Amino acid sequence: MVYIGSILAGYLIGSFIPGYFLGRLKGIDIRRVGRHYAGTLNVYHVLGFWPTVPTAAVDTLKGIFAILLAQRICAGFACAQLSGLAAIAGHMLPFYIGFKGGQGTACAAGILLFYLAKYISAGALGLGTLGLLLALVVIFSYVARAEEVVEIAVLPLLGYSVVSNQPHNPYNPYLLAVVLYIIGIDIYNIVTRKLIQVRDETFRLHWWRVALRPGALAFVLFYVGHTRIETLKLIGSVALFFILLDLVRFVHRRTEEILTVRLKSFFKRAERRKFSSMTMFLIAAFVAVLVFSREIAIPALIFLIFGDIFSKIFGMAFGRHRVFEKTLEGSLAYLGGTLICAYVVHTALGLQMPLLVVGSVATAVAEAMPLGVDDNFTVAVMGGTAMLVAEMFGI
Repeated sequence: MVYIGSILAGYLIGSFIPGYFLGRLKGIDIRRVGRHYAGTLNVYHVLGFWPTVPTAAVDTLKGIFAILLAQRICAGFACAQLSGLAAIAGHMLPFYIGFKGGQGTACAAGILLFYLAKYISAGALGLGTLGLLLALVVIFSYVARAEEVVEIAVLPLLGYSVVSNQPHNPYNPYLLAVVLYIIGIDIYNIVTRKLIQVRDETFRLHWWRVALRPGALAFVLFYVGHTRIETLKLIGSVALFFILLDLVRFVHRRTEEILTVRLKSFFKRAERRKFSSMTMFLIAAFVAVLVFSREIAIPALIFLIFGDIFSKIFGMAFGRHRVFEKTLEGSLAYLGGTLICAYVVHTALGLQMPLLVVGSVATAVAEAMPLGVDDNFTVAVMGGTAMLVAEMFGI
């Protein structure tokens, strides 16, 4: 009965929605105007700043209050956390207004902050990790200017960092549940409000090439478990196929016409009479494995794979300021994406984070600079060289 009562109390606490009552005082049903939900952001857009202050405070704290109340009545650890999750459900589904409330993200954010305090006190989040997360928030906030996009970029890394640092922490499943919930709401808002829109026609034709880019991670995973020679044979074989395909295009105009015009989704028009970016990527991967040590080649390839994805999507969707041939927003997103990869590589393979940060910055600079060479090649070479030099100086 204590367990049931604690969870029910969490639901009832969460179901108190100040935004709804403040709207009613002004004769407005907050759920039927603006963004059509009784949440903090909708209160701000519809009612203004001052009603938002108590709404934000109550919505953020009520999940924490539900957890603390459950702990106070000795409901047990698991039940206390479930009471907090029940508060989120109460915010979404208040019984007294037809089970249509807010999205619960403010309540979930409050619980998330409560858990972060627990992790920090337990040493699961150091200053370096917190600094990285803050830097990513700043980068993606400037690039996208939409909190949903920022959360999708940063929250997965937050969840990964605490679980990897303290895999047996009892808060882990509840933190991950809150993170997944917030990300789910963010995805819903991004889709319904069309927060990410890429209108570039070339990208629309060749989106599958970006979508398949993470598949190149197979080369990295192969290299982790095999020798350099074996990896070079694999990458070289695939690269040779694409090189031969490009050479056939160069000498046989009919093939060129078919692959770039009739089958225009395969090769870009800009790749006519040029080696394709797919070929240059594979050549760059081959050179990185050939020239650099495993500890440098692996992060250089990972930066090359995922940095380009961040740069393309964010640059095309949010690019506002041109810098050389790219956009500032795309280049910053490239940096943010490679920093995320750097942290994952650091924890998974035990490589030094300062060295990886140097490589991350170097690849972002190489991607942005108009060097007259395909950036798939320059990114891998300059990133690997920068990490090699940093390693020589003991970084």
